[in-house]
Amino acid sequence: LTEKGECERGELSGPACAVLMKNLWLARLARPDIQKPIGDLASHIQAWSKNDDKRLYRLICYVDKTRDWRLVGKVGDPANALKLRLYVDADFAGETDSTRSTNGGYLVLVGPNTWFPLTWVTKRQGATSRSTTEAEVISLAYSLFQEALPAMELWDLILGRSTLLEILEDNQATIKVVVKGYSPKLRSIMRTHRVDLGSIKEVLDNDNVQFAYVDTALQAADIFTKALPPLKWGNAIALLGMYTGEQIATAFPNAKFV
Repeated sequence: LTEKGECERGELSGPACAVLMKNLWLARLARPDIQKPIGDLASHIQAWSKNDDKRLYRLICYVDKTRDWRLVGKVGDPANALKLRLYVDADFAGETDSTRSTNGGYLVLVGPNTWFPLTWVTKRQGATSRSTTEAEVISLAYSLFQEALPAMELWDLILGRSTLLEILEDNQATIKVVVKGYSPKLRSIMRTHRVDLGSIKEVLDNDNVQFAYVDTALQAADIFTKALPPLKWGNAIALLGMYTGEQIATAFPNAKFV
């Protein structure tokens, strides 16, 4: 991708929106691995370049080559053994066309023998964060209030009891700041991001919410925040719970799919 290619209008500027919308439906239903690149390309619709032609072509080639990949959810536990797990991550100012960071979240229904993906989030933040910790806090607030808490209310009704929410974060500094409920270095986020640390702390102090550290290598939301190198792609796909047709036949020989 050349600098010149960013300045010249792309040939696919006309149909690009329609192509991206079709793939967005696929991403929202069953292909979380393509959610991030679709979002990035969608932000270029108004200034589509030749480099975006190449990015879109690569995306469609990837989808074509992975047509047999499936997002698999399995339930093997009684209702009283189930809980919600929210993976939260952020990429600090990692985009080349913006200084704003990217939120990432992955909400899953889990149990000893259960793994059922429910929803995923990738969204560029509304203002520029000044540190990794600030970016992670904003991502946590977005995924928690926009996705996890509404899901808890739904699953309280479905399960007939209070649902446990487990939040996994891979940044130790973020955990310390949020558990404390205040940081002088983040006192401006109420004005810049409209996020209140105190309100996050109140949610985390709830008895049915757990907040814990997870190693970056096990952070399932990492794929929603940045373009990963090929070396990390296989692990990222596995963390989502995605399998090829051959892997499904081997791993779930007696499973009933719906």
